[in-house]
Amino acid sequence: MNFRPEDFRLALEEARRVIKAMRPDEVPHNLRRTRSSSSRKLTPIEAQALYRELDRDAGFREATLNGWDAGRQNNTDPRTAASVLFLERSENWEREARGYLTEMELGEARDEIKKLKKHESDAQMENRLLKTKLASLRQVAEDEVQRRTEDVKRDLRRSRERITELEKKLAARGRDAEYWEGETNAAWDHLDEADRRYQDLRERYSSKTRSMTVRLDGQSTGEIGFNRDPLEAARMLDQMVSYWEVGSDSRPYRVESDPRLLELPPGMDPKSGGAMRWIYYEAPRLILVVDGWNVAHYWNYHRQIPGKPDLRTIGFVTNQLDNLAGYSIGRHQVLFYLDSRHVSGLDPDWDNRFRSGRLTGFYVEDADDAIAREAAGRAGERVAVITSDNGLAERCRAQGAVILGSEALAEWMANSPV
Repeated sequence: MNFRPEDFRLALEEARRVIKAMRPDEVPHNLRRTRSSSSRKLTPIEAQALYRELDRDAGFREATLNGWDAGRQNNTDPRTAASVLFLERSENWEREARGYLTEMELGEARDEIKKLKKHESDAQMENRLLKTKLASLRQVAEDEVQRRTEDVKRDLRRSRERITELEKKLAARGRDAEYWEGETNAAWDHLDEADRRYQDLRERYSSKTRSMTVRLDGQSTGEIGFNRDPLEAARMLDQMVSYWEVGSDSRPYRVESDPRLLELPPGMDPKSGGAMRWIYYEAPRLILVVDGWNVAHYWNYHRQIPGKPDLRTIGFVTNQLDNLAGYSIGRHQVLFYLDSRHVSGLDPDWDNRFRSGRLTGFYVEDADDAIAREAAGRAGERVAVITSDNGLAERCRAQGAVILGSEALAEWMANSPV
C-alpha cells in the first residue's frame, strides 16, 4: 500500500525529537539539516526526509518508538495507532494502518458532515429569518404604495374637480364677455343712430328758424316756426334726448344720411396704403365690406407668393381685419365675404366659426352679389368696400359706398401696426 508522510505525521514529529536529542555525529547524514532546523513544525521537505529514513532504517524506527511514551500508552487514537504500526512494522501492519487511517478519514468526514449540517441548519434558520423579514418589508412596501396611490388618486380627483370648476367659470366668463361685447356693439349702433337722428333734428330746427321774419314793430311774420309751436318743440326735444340714451328700448327709425359724410381726403389715391391708414387712424366709424377672394389674391401678388390663395392666407387676412376692427379709431364693423367658387375646403358654417368681435365672415356662392346687396341695404350709411373688381366697384359706388383697392389693403397689411 502507498502511504504519504502526512499519514504518519505523529511518528515523524517524534523522530525529529529523537534526532535533536542525538549527538551530531550520531545523526544520519541526510537528516542533519532537519536536526539543525529551528522551525516549530515540520516542513514538507523535512517530513519527506524523515519518512524515507524511518522506512529504510529499522534501528531508527525502534529508537523513535522507544522514546515515544505517548505512542505506547494511547493506541486508541487512530492517528497514533497508525504511526505506532508504521514504526513497529508488525505482520499485516499496512492493512491495519490503512484501517486506522480510513477510520480517521471517516471521522474527519463525519466531523465535516456534522459541521456542514450545522452550517445548513444555520443557513436554513437565516433563510427563514430573511423570508420573514422579506415578507414584512413587502407588506410595508405594499402598504406604502397603497397609501401613496390613494394620495395620488385623491390629488388627481381634486385636480379634476378644480379643472371642471375653472372650466365652468371660464365658460361663464366667456358668456359674460360675449354678452357685454354684444351690449357694447349695440350701444355703438345706438349712438350712431342717435348721432344721425340728432343731426336731422338740428337741421329741421335750423330750417324752421330760418323761415321766420321779424317786422320793425317786433312782430314775427311768415310761417309759424319751431319756437312758435310749443307742442312740436317739446316733441322734438324729447326725441333728441331719447336718442342720446344708449339703453333705450325703442329702436329709432332709420334716417337716410348724406353719402358724402364718408369721403376720402382730396387727392388721396384709393389704391394706396395711405387710404387704409386714413381708414385706420382718422375715418369716423364705418362699415367696411371686404371682397375676401380679391383681397387674398392681391395679398399673394403683393408678397410675390405663387399660386392661388389658400386657407392660411385667408386666415391671415381675417386676423388683420379683426385687429383693424378692434383697434381702429372708429372701431369699424368689418364684413368679410368669401366666394366659394374660388376657395374649397371650408366648412359651410364658416361665417359662424370665423365670427370674432366686430368681424363677421360670410361664405357664399357669389360674393359679388352678396357685397352689392349689402351695400344697397346700407345705402346712406358710412360704407367702404374693399375690392379691385371694377364691376363690383361700380355697383357699390352707385349705392354711395366709398371704394378702396385691394392693393391698398395689401400694402397696409404689409406694414400694419396691429
